[in-house]
Amino acid sequence: MCDLFNHVQVSQDQMEWAKLVISAVSLVSLVGIFAALLSMRVTVCNQLYARWQSLLFKFADVQNAHATLKTAYERSQPCRDQAHFIAVAYINLFEEAYRYRHARFAFVWWILPEPFWQSIVKSMTKQFSSYLYFRTFWATEKDSFSEDFNTFVQTEVIPKCPRFNEA
Repeated sequence: MCDLFNHVQVSQDQMEWAKLVISAVSLVSLVGIFAALLSMRVTVCNQLYARWQSLLFKFADVQNAHATLKTAYERSQPCRDQAHFIAVAYINLFEEAYRYRHARFAFVWWILPEPFWQSIVKSMTKQFSSYLYFRTFWATEKDSFSEDFNTFVQTEVIPKCPRFNEA
């Protein structure tokens, strides 16, 4: 088999050129991987932000939603109003953000950056502080959410709610 390639002669210059091309392709591949990581992170943040904004606009469109969210959630309510679905969407979005915060790409990079996550935690704390419906819905329907998210809410969000114990 070695005899088969004996007639192929490769000069030193050709070898150097081949090594340069291989190195350039490797560098472009690394840049592509880094761009994909950055793109994924930006996409996740943009998606969460867009959904948050649309939820806020929907919240603003629902008449008396604030009044409804100041009341306690009751599982036995026969009819759910629009404010109920807004509260459910908020808490589901909080849990999704929690999942993104604990996800890593290639076990190295956080998908959701720390400043963005801290903003979400502050928003979550404000919603739980301001609206009795959020607190009572979450407390009543805990079995609908993951245990680690429930633990996070119980240990990191609820203690920061200044008005939590007033209701």
